[in-house]
Amino acid sequence: MSLEDINIAINDNLIAEFEYDINSKDVKEGFSRPSFFVSFDNVSRSSSEYYRERALTVRIYFFPKSRYEYSLEILDVQERLENLFDLKLNVVDRKLNIHEVRSEVTDGVLSFHFDLQYLESKEVEESEMMQELEYNE
Repeated sequence: MSLEDINIAINDNLIAEFEYDINSKDVKEGFSRPSFFVSFDNVSRSSSEYYRERALTVRIYFFPKSRYEYSLEILDVQERLENLFDLKLNVVDRKLNIHEVRSEVTDGVLSFHFDLQYLESKEVEESEMMQELEYNE
């Protein structure tokens, strides 16, 4: 499962719930309103011999229709996002647990974020077993 798979799953959920655009380019370059922008922060990965652990914060930004009159629209979107990303996120053939959903509004933009953490098993190469050990004293 890749970060792209996670991004696609999030976007698919947003598309199913909302009729708003999802911006794929940097929001500093201009965008339509109302719309979403999805990004990942604090991405980490650690590995052992048999598995990989991945952790990340998903940030969903919502830009309301108006820059000046947005309170009710943001409350509605916030509640719908909380229901949409409540406990699990379906990604490919997995269900990832959603941890600690948080929201804040800054300069008229809703920032909705949650944490994901999951393990993936690694395919271990089969190697030839040792046949005979010679020990020299």
